[in-house]
Amino acid sequence: MTRERHAFLRCGCSAARLGAAPRPFALPGSGRHFERDRPFLPRHLSLDLALDVERRSIEGRAALRFERVDPAARWLRLDAVGFALGPVTVESGEGPRPAEHVYDGETLSVAVPAQGPRDVVVEVHYRCTPRRGLYFLAPDEHVRDRPRQVWTQCQDEDARHWAPCVDRPNVKQTTELKVRVPPGWGALSNGRLVAHARGAGGDTFHWKTERPHAAYLLTLVAGEFAVLEAGEAEGVPVSYWVPKGRERDAELSLGETPKMLRHFAALTGTPFPWEKYAQAVVSDFVFGGMENTSATTLYEHALLDDRARLDNTAEDLVAHELAHQWFGDYVTCRDWQHGWLNEGFATFFEHLDRERRLGPDEYDYGLKADQENYLAEARGRYRRPLVCREYDAPVDLFDRHLYEKGGLVLHLLRRELGDEPFWRGVGEYLRRHAFGLVETRDLCRALEDASGKSLERFFEQWVERPGHPELSARVEHDPESALLLVHVKQTVAAGGAPFSLALELDVADGGGGPPRRECLRVERPEETFALPCRVRPAFVVVDPRHRILGELKAELPADLSRNQLAGAPTARGRWLAAQSLARHDDPATHEALRAALHHDGAFWGVRAEAAAALGALRSPEALAALCASTHLAHPKVRRAVAAALGAFQRPEAAEALRPLALGDESYSVEAEAARALGATRQPLAFDVLVELLDRPSWAELVRAGAIDGLAKLRDERAVPHLLLRTRYGQPPRARRAAARALAAFGPDRRTREVLEALLDDVDPHVRNDAAISLGELGDQHAQPALTRALDREGDARVRRRLREAHTELSSSSRPDLAPLRDELEGLRTELRELRARLAKLEARPQGR
Repeated sequence: MTRERHAFLRCGCSAARLGAAPRPFALPGSGRHFERDRPFLPRHLSLDLALDVERRSIEGRAALRFERVDPAARWLRLDAVGFALGPVTVESGEGPRPAEHVYDGETLSVAVPAQGPRDVVVEVHYRCTPRRGLYFLAPDEHVRDRPRQVWTQCQDEDARHWAPCVDRPNVKQTTELKVRVPPGWGALSNGRLVAHARGAGGDTFHWKTERPHAAYLLTLVAGEFAVLEAGEAEGVPVSYWVPKGRERDAELSLGETPKMLRHFAALTGTPFPWEKYAQAVVSDFVFGGMENTSATTLYEHALLDDRARLDNTAEDLVAHELAHQWFGDYVTCRDWQHGWLNEGFATFFEHLDRERRLGPDEYDYGLKADQENYLAEARGRYRRPLVCREYDAPVDLFDRHLYEKGGLVLHLLRRELGDEPFWRGVGEYLRRHAFGLVETRDLCRALEDASGKSLERFFEQWVERPGHPELSARVEHDPESALLLVHVKQTVAAGGAPFSLALELDVADGGGGPPRRECLRVERPEETFALPCRVRPAFVVVDPRHRILGELKAELPADLSRNQLAGAPTARGRWLAAQSLARHDDPATHEALRAALHHDGAFWGVRAEAAAALGALRSPEALAALCASTHLAHPKVRRAVAAALGAFQRPEAAEALRPLALGDESYSVEAEAARALGATRQPLAFDVLVELLDRPSWAELVRAGAIDGLAKLRDERAVPHLLLRTRYGQPPRARRAAARALAAFGPDRRTREVLEALLDDVDPHVRNDAAISLGELGDQHAQPALTRALDREGDARVRRRLREAHTELSSSSRPDLAPLRDELEGLRTELRELRARLAKLEARPQGR
């Protein structure tokens, strides 16, 4: 399953709390979760469904075959929520007969003769109007362009809302699904198409898979689609089910799928394990994508138009869901506490596919972005171990620890072991547990067996332990002793232990040869390493291969960083230098960053980091360099320039941003320029941002950027515009951005009441964002509304946000933080300007 994890699709308003330590992950009352007993193992699930589209209901018959494990077991329990039951029968060797059963609205308990035969078949007739798991879409008076569709989303445990089953990841069965749909509709499900029959009242589709999978991977997608056959990859039929009229966008957005499939099979040494691979693009999907076995579902923004493709991609999403066909579907986490084995691998394979398509620099820069996303959650929300038993609902675990940190841990393992042993171990992991269940120790053992290395300490510190290392490394050369001194300090929490780390350095001598690699073993809170170094090095790259998953501040002399920016052999080395130079406000540094920004042949990420460093300097020279760079050809570099200009509350910055916001060829540049324009706090920003509020774009990027810009501008005239954009019928992403932006204007009764009303919205994402904003507003009067919403909320993601917001408001009577933020920002600006003036004075020749 893919959350909206990419920065260009997220609202720009941060959910981190100013000056606050992360909360504990487990909320008050959170329990420890363990596997349920399995006295009967499901072996096959057969569903026969008729869709009642007008009533948003289904009529179904489910036949479930079980294998008895416990000879004395008397009751067989099925997860089934909100069903109107018809006949329930059981067959255990003497033919089907009516079954004694008890149903409490959530669990169906069926009596089975004790000491009976090994196989038991239960048949359940039922009707239901699912509130989760299976969704009916139709246009209404406010959203007239919404298509008529039916689709499922069962992860984490929502299959139970439309099919009686054992709805846990620790059991697998083969499945088949027969469904009757309206005339002209198609229907997609798991496995191969067994039959398609046309009738006067509609068509019937019968899909079947011969290989077992978990219930959360069941799927049904039905509606009017164009079906594109993309041929075969490694003998596997590949197809795309997309809205009619979007065929060209589908081919351009999804067309890498066959190459990815071949690549992933080669990397793992494991053929694609399912009968086919289809991808269906649906409307209003609740996540970015879902890896249903052999039939992934994707949200509508997987299809990019020509402007979106300038600097955005669907390949990361496609790669993520495809990788799940091995990691999650073929081998499945035994319980959700080990869910990183599903999502971490899928996230890691995004980077591997980017490495295949675009090279190692893109691989490294993707890791950098994921580390920043993980650290933002770890600093501002909570820290938890990757393997975690304490939670309210399984979906609580589907966070930036599970995805981004999980993927980064696999990258660390790749670096620790080397490619050949790592991939040999991954292949062995898949072969040992084919179509089975896995725990974290299964991966550890497979990698140990393949490499001969003990990985117990590695898994203890990166997987079982919360948090991450916080390091500073100060590098200096001592010419008298001919030594390079590296002073490393590791911040250790009270009662905690330091991390054991391999801190690598690439040391380049002054002769122009390739850097030599040094590896320092860091195990104590403070250590100093002395390396032989006869002459002052040209530069020193700290952590050149990204082996530190955490916070690392490298303190280097400015001249070494400038040399590194110009001469490091990898893009990672050069952008690390740009980041380091953000702390050196002098003319030589300004020129080095400006030159890097304008280096057309350089990797775009280095140029983007040079722009960010200029923004961090906030000097007049930096502002001039950025204003002169808004024309650069690469859209991702222009986006970085726009973001950096937002650091300057100056009229020149706003004037440079206005044309980017109003007329760039890239949606993403327009959106980033709108955010930055608001951050400048200049008078011209308001009218420009209001004009952009009604500008359509792919994924509503421009509208969301304009809304974020108004939040940063903090002009009270924006509030009515934001309130209007929260209304149902406005584009969903704009509604979400507006709900988040309202928190920037501080406690106000009207704002609070609108956000409280949004807690009842039909869109769970809007409810979620309203809960976050109420927590940030700090208005204690919102507590009763949060409590009422919590009592009726059925979506576990929203429930957690409601509880967090309630806890935030209950913890203290907080003042309005917006003025404090503004004052802090003003002080930072003044400090930068004073530093710039001091640097100029120091640079003057003596006696003048």
